[in-house]
Amino acid sequence: MAPLQVLSVFVASFIFMQTLGNSQTCPDCFTRSRAAHYPNSEEKGTETGSCGFGTFGATINGGDVSAASELYRNGLGCGACYQVRCTDGNYCSDKGVTIVVTDQGAGDRTDFILSQRAFARMAQTTDAAASILPLGVVDIEYRR
Repeated sequence: MAPLQVLSVFVASFIFMQTLGNSQTCPDCFTRSRAAHYPNSEEKGTETGSCGFGTFGATINGGDVSAASELYRNGLGCGACYQVRCTDGNYCSDKGVTIVVTDQGAGDRTDFILSQRAFARMAQTTDAAASILPLGVVDIEYRR
């Protein structure tokens, strides 16, 4: 193959890979789902999470932790960080909360079971947090 042909193949492959990569990832895109909270977490996460972090798993990231269902991926999802925000504009902030996956678990059609601290931090104010905690499960959107 002539050098010009090799260069053309390389450029075409590079452009194809960039296009493919951009179609699979979208840093500004959110996935819609639902989240619950650990009812017995006493604000922070559990010390017995499936990821094996022990007591550190309950306090990592200030206690803003979560169990994940499909995102746990047989342990490969341990330590992954996600921005999670609830979608009710009356109570929820646009920023949401950044959580770390420390456990595996599934709830009522949820992708996340957050610590109570993380669940409350999705709210705009402490009064709003007091309103969403009793709901137990809320609609959310998340991104990695």
